[in-house]
Amino acid sequence: MNKITLFIASVLLILGLNHCEKKQVSENYTPPKPTNLSGEELAKSYCGSCHQFPSPDLLDKKTWEYGVLPKMALRLGMGDLMQHLTSMDYEEMMTLSMANIFPDKPVLAQEDWQKIIGYYLKNAPENPLPQAKKQSPHIGLKGFVQKTIWSPNVPLVTLVKFRPEQQLLYVGLRRDNRIDVYNTSQKRVDSLAIKSPVSDVFFGKDNSLQLLTMGIMDPNDQKKGQLMQVNSTKQQQLVLDSLRRPVQMTLADLNQDGKEDKLICHFGNELGKLTWYEAGSNTAHILKEMPGARVAIVQDMNGDKLPDIVVLMTQARESVVVFMNKGKGVFDEQELLSFPPVYGSSYLQLVDFNKDGFLDLLYTNGDNADLSISLKRYHGVRIFLNNQHNQFKEAYFYPMYGASKAMAADFDMDGDMDIAAISFFIDPKQKPNEGFLYFENKGNLTFAPSTFKEAASGSWMVMDVADMDADGDQDIVLGSFMLNRRNDATGKSKQKMPAAIILENKRGHFTGMR
Repeated sequence: MNKITLFIASVLLILGLNHCEKKQVSENYTPPKPTNLSGEELAKSYCGSCHQFPSPDLLDKKTWEYGVLPKMALRLGMGDLMQHLTSMDYEEMMTLSMANIFPDKPVLAQEDWQKIIGYYLKNAPENPLPQAKKQSPHIGLKGFVQKTIWSPNVPLVTLVKFRPEQQLLYVGLRRDNRIDVYNTSQKRVDSLAIKSPVSDVFFGKDNSLQLLTMGIMDPNDQKKGQLMQVNSTKQQQLVLDSLRRPVQMTLADLNQDGKEDKLICHFGNELGKLTWYEAGSNTAHILKEMPGARVAIVQDMNGDKLPDIVVLMTQARESVVVFMNKGKGVFDEQELLSFPPVYGSSYLQLVDFNKDGFLDLLYTNGDNADLSISLKRYHGVRIFLNNQHNQFKEAYFYPMYGASKAMAADFDMDGDMDIAAISFFIDPKQKPNEGFLYFENKGNLTFAPSTFKEAASGSWMVMDVADMDADGDQDIVLGSFMLNRRNDATGKSKQKMPAAIILENKRGHFTGMR
């Protein structure tokens, strides 16, 4: 028996076992009967039951027909589950088969499913709708000096993070599975080998590191991620294993025992979760068992002096959720915002933009590495203002194709919050290049966008902001991941490419702050 035959036999066996487990239910199964509902009514009923209802104009006809609707069919027990399972890794196939996330029987009549398909294909535009009119970015960044870290290979940077107290920059590289360390002169002063691409790093006071690694970076549900402790002599110790594609970690005392717990976003793909681990024992507490946890921020949101958790969920049920801390590790989940499942939510930061003492939401959406790769007019940078009761309303939007991250700081030191933003999925025809945009705050949520011409030299997937050179202002670093060259066998490039660009803020020098 060859490997392919064995693989298919395994799938059949698993599906058969699942069928046996559901035998009692299946014996009582009655095929759904067609309804008198319209395609729109059916779409709102079935699509809206799992996530916010997506209107047809969010995507073009081709993307609906060949990208999104076939995947939706699987969720309704209508698609070719066998083909879907046999297209993935054996471990994933086993995991997803046993997870029972895809119905083994249709949940609606074939006639009704065809109505849903017809509704989307009839009402979707032939081509993606254009962006709204906006202020074009100015070319030139006042107050910043550009410094480049060049790569001898095609850059595949998965992390950039400043270590301000040591004036160092950490750059995580996927191809070679290592972290390089640079000083303020862009000279590499150290390097650390790791097992898989790094997604987050924390710096200890004893010169130690905590490294969160993804296992496999591309979409998957394999539990190959790890959390490693690295001491000052580079010895690595495993802290947590079998993590499902972890992308971010936060450290905080969540249960008021005086110890720092770990809060980890297991992004996954079809499966995932948001989990916190008790300090010392690493006992796991699942807050949300759903894929797509991208950013978790620990912050007291209601003034009771307990650390709450604000989370951006970015898969299927895209939303901003808060877990209100009730004390001793007990949390109450509340949804703050929800978005359509094709929005591509990508990053979140808590910032008080209007200086009322309450934290607002700085949000980006632009993740395009899914079933609906296209230019989306609703991608961009948004600010949701807090009405002082943790209810949020959109107050600012700047369209930005593929927006992947935005970070706020008072970069120009004039007393208000500016924004730095990157895009990983730009429109290459758009001029100027919008891979990086700097938004200078002009007051009353009015921003002037600008960029620099060298922004076109990289594909910016990661970014960090901090005062790297200890001069009193906030610097910016961008990390490039050349997606179209990621599978290049040699990794060699015929032209010079930046792995990272540091935008060194010189305003601290101008004011004499050292």
